Amino acid sequence: MIIHTPVLLKEVLDFMPANPKIIVDGTLGHGGHTLAMLEKLYPTPSTLIGLDVDEKMLKKAQERISAFLDRDPRPATLVHDSYANIQKILEHRKADYILLDLWVNLEHFKDGTRGFSIKENADLDMRFDQDAKHSAYDIINTYKLPDLMHMFITYGDFTEKKAKELGETIIRERAKHQIKTTYDFKKILNACGLGDKACAVIFQCLRIETNQEIQNIKVFLEQLPQVLSKKGRCAIISYHSIEDRLVKTYFKQLEEWWQFTILTPKTIQPHYTEVQKNKAARSAKLRVIEHTTDNG
Repeated sequence: MIIHTPVLLKEVLDFMPANPKIIVDGTLGHGGHTLAMLEKLYPTPSTLIGLDVDEKMLKKAQERISAFLDRDPRPATLVHDSYANIQKILEHRKADYILLDLWVNLEHFKDGTRGFSIKENADLDMRFDQDAKHSAYDIINTYKLPDLMHMFITYGDFTEKKAKELGETIIRERAKHQIKTTYDFKKILNACGLGDKACAVIFQCLRIETNQEIQNIKVFLEQLPQVLSKKGRCAIISYHSIEDRLVKTYFKQLEEWWQFTILTPKTIQPHYTEVQKNKAARSAKLRVIEHTTDNG
């Protein structure tokens, strides 16, 4: 059984406010952060809401968390939904602590059937939410050149020249036959001179676009003034430079325009001992902000 190791766990727990009434884990995954938060809070009454757009992750988290809830039947709700819909999910309630861990679950890469890994041949899918309308296949086989270029430049830091070459090659190849699998796509990338490392970056670009990851973060951040309680906190762990810049910018705007205080003037990164145990943690950056006045 593949279990994802929670990143910056001690730091996430350290920033929890005292006696929170409502906690939201917006990226539940296998429930590692949630279990640790429940353990720390026990036996303080609180309500936990766990969100994940991937139903497989939700079911696995339910199995892990159920054992704890058997001995501590505090209200806990696991919801198949995106943190981008946080205001709707809370239904006019306000959260005291919201956590987002924006890294991809290890299981997505280890499960060779879902199209996330360059190492396994699978349908070009990459959807976290299997109910989502568009997959990576749709993007690669329908996007026009400017859209493909924008994806590679914005999410992969490719030069305009290289992005254009990649886009033109994709369009030329899909005119001959549909690009259906990860290996079909990787062959095209290899023909453009990309090795495994660069191919992995392209796959990351495609995953971000498929799941509208950057847009979802923006939508979530815009709702923070409405969903955080007085003295409520939001902790976000990002791994991609675009994500971190976005969080940093929005946090600064919240501090300037609303009654918010940034609790992490400098990003918190994992200690080298954590990285030694969990290589996935090496690019993690934690930022935390507090809502100092209830504007609701």
